[in-house]
Amino acid sequence: MGGRVLTCVILAFLAVGAHCENVTDAPTTVVPNSNICKLCKCENNNVNCFDQSITTFFTKQEWEGLTDYKPKIVDLSENRFVNVTVIADLTIEVLNLSRCSIEFIENASFKDLQEMKVLDLSYNKLTTAKLSPHAFEGRFMPEEFEPLASLRTLNLAYNDLHSLHPDLFEHMPELEQLDLSGNPLTTIDHVTLIAISSLPMLKVLRLRSCQLDEIPSKFLHTPRYLERLDISDNLLTKVPQEIEEARDLVYLNLNQNPILQLDADDEDYPGFPRLRKLQELHMCNMPKLRRIGEGTLAGLESIQKLHMSFNPALSYVHPKALARVDDIGETYDWPMVKELYLQSNNLTEVDSRLLSRWDLLEKVDVSDNPYLCDCSTQWMVDILAATVEKRGGNATLMVCQEPIEMRGYTMKHLHDAHRTMRCVDKYGHRPEKDGAILLGTLIGVLLAVPIMLSLMLMWRRGYFACIGLRPPVDVSRAFYKRAPADDNIMY
Repeated sequence: MGGRVLTCVILAFLAVGAHCENVTDAPTTVVPNSNICKLCKCENNNVNCFDQSITTFFTKQEWEGLTDYKPKIVDLSENRFVNVTVIADLTIEVLNLSRCSIEFIENASFKDLQEMKVLDLSYNKLTTAKLSPHAFEGRFMPEEFEPLASLRTLNLAYNDLHSLHPDLFEHMPELEQLDLSGNPLTTIDHVTLIAISSLPMLKVLRLRSCQLDEIPSKFLHTPRYLERLDISDNLLTKVPQEIEEARDLVYLNLNQNPILQLDADDEDYPGFPRLRKLQELHMCNMPKLRRIGEGTLAGLESIQKLHMSFNPALSYVHPKALARVDDIGETYDWPMVKELYLQSNNLTEVDSRLLSRWDLLEKVDVSDNPYLCDCSTQWMVDILAATVEKRGGNATLMVCQEPIEMRGYTMKHLHDAHRTMRCVDKYGHRPEKDGAILLGTLIGVLLAVPIMLSLMLMWRRGYFACIGLRPPVDVSRAFYKRAPADDNIMY
């Protein structure tokens, strides 16, 4: 009994000792000695000052209090300070200064943030006159300023920039992502073109909602590595041919532009130039887009994701819109599209020749269109509806609009019922009304015969003599006259 008690005591002692050892070896948490963390939430190397009604930017001394804490992400968004001043030497990688009503940034404010990769200045009040290249200066060397060598992403969206200083980005030569969306640029003038052309490593450029009505030539000539371009919600009336300069482009967003149509033979509405590497195209929410002509997408030979949805006037997509003539010039080649989105347009059909391999689709949505359900769209019932269901879509949203007797039927229902649809008369005749017409004609004939017989009988009996219609006997008597008795005497 005593041995058991002794054993338990020894085990308990060892357990406590091991626990104490683990506690001793655990890393200690550095408590920041800074007024910043009294106002903001500091944990896990993050400083969260979101929406704290801060009206004055922190001083350099206050920032220095975070040195031992080694912050990685600092969020100062949704505050009310107007000026940005110099920040201490810190290990910040992501700095969020969005939605703060910032009007001015002091020279070299970020010079000691040598590890900063992302700087967000969106939704402020920066203007062309007040946003100086000196704001982004790096550390000063005897001959020149060092660049912000780690900076890869700069967000200047939704400020009040009408133009850009030509040297605005001279201190960030490695910048890969630039967002200028929502600035009233109206046009990309010469100095703005120089500024953007000074970014040879740029991979992502966003110019959404900038009131642009054209893209100038040579605009994308210098950023040779550009992969993603967003020029949506502008005033472009045609596909800008200048995008051909971006030879490495894999993503293009043209949503919400007033482009009327794409036609390879029309200089005013040309198709796409040759973009061999483009994999994803967005042309959605275009209120005026009405047709996609033959070969207008042929230059997109690597396209995999095609988004053309929510275009209320789009009623025609040519069967060979994506097809390109092969090198010999005898046959056509189609890209291997993996995702196709054509929902909520004004299409009466989706032609089977639009893609060469519908079975290779991974995602497809062609719902909410006013489909004509006849023999020309039989393949949609037999094949496409099943493909939509297999890819996780809903074929019950593929609804027939015409002809009238098919209205309301879904292609899933027609597929499940193995329905074979008739062909609509090419002259616009409506065979579905033939039965009613024949029945009406037969009833008319059956009613007309006894009526006519009755009228003839009444006429023969003299019922219409009062109106001058005499029966046959009276007519013959009226024209008969007895000859004189002596007319036939022969001597």
